[in-house]
Amino acid sequence: MAAPSSRRFRLRDSSRSRRRLRCHWPRWTLVALATWIAVDQTRRHLIGPVDRPQPAVPFVLHFESSTGSSWLMELLGARPDACVVGFEPIDNITMSSPADHAARIRWLRTLWSPSATSVEAWESWQQQLLRASVFGQRHVIRTSLHRCSRQRARAFGLKARLSRLLSHPTSVPALAALMRGSGARMLRLSRRNRIKQAMAEYNRLHAGRGQFVAAATYTSNASRPRPASVHVHLDRFRQALRAVERSHRLSTRLLEALEGVAVLHIDYEDLLGDTERTMTAVANFLELQTAGLAPPATRLLKATPDHLCSAVKNYRQVCSAYLNTEYERFFDAPTGQCACGRS
Repeated sequence: MAAPSSRRFRLRDSSRSRRRLRCHWPRWTLVALATWIAVDQTRRHLIGPVDRPQPAVPFVLHFESSTGSSWLMELLGARPDACVVGFEPIDNITMSSPADHAARIRWLRTLWSPSATSVEAWESWQQQLLRASVFGQRHVIRTSLHRCSRQRARAFGLKARLSRLLSHPTSVPALAALMRGSGARMLRLSRRNRIKQAMAEYNRLHAGRGQFVAAATYTSNASRPRPASVHVHLDRFRQALRAVERSHRLSTRLLEALEGVAVLHIDYEDLLGDTERTMTAVANFLELQTAGLAPPATRLLKATPDHLCSAVKNYRQVCSAYLNTEYERFFDAPTGQCACGRS
């Protein structure tokens, strides 16, 4: 029913010289309005609010090597208003042809177009996503989607090394068009300290150690292992450093090609040093709830030392190899056991 015209409102002076706003509504209209309000309040009390899913907020976490991307996604995935697909569902390194990149973009388009208007529509969307997956991650995708809430999920995303698409000239423009058209947002995760980033990559490739371990593995703080140091082979470390520098360059090239896409830049150091503040910034960027939530909880624990001189047995040898270079500033302050020089 249309609202009453402004011409139906009159102003008149009362005996107390105060102006009152008076509206002449037909009696049957007032009765109908009161009845509707009473019925609506009763319905809400009995069955709760109407299920009206909010518009989806598509996103992707574009990350570099050894920057804590799994940890960030684990924090996001713990939220009821985020539907996060793990692990890296479109990152099969053996699939790099133009047709493979086109399949990646089709998969992203499906992920970023969820239908939550009904249980049937929600299940149909999940099946479409599974059918579109040709990268060998169906079990992970199915498990991830099982955790997503149809009524509460607002942000829909994944983590991916999208710089792989740079290998084909038309793939990145197609990705840019999809992201702009769908309103998809990008979280760009990097790391300021390139030497520590290379050390994490070295541990992953040559020592079989990740930066984090599952917290459930340990029953108490006393049972947690003390982070162990490793002996670093300089040639292999140089290879790891070149790898992370290349990862950074490719990530930057991709961002330059995605003009018009909203990007939030996150540094690993900020995520580690002030997790709550960083995750609040992420939530605001993805239009997720920030008030009334507990601090972010994680099922992962950092498994590597915070200081390089504690992480590397032959620290002085490694440090001295980078004296008077652009990387010297990334080493620990040269005091005590962290002094830099030949061993």
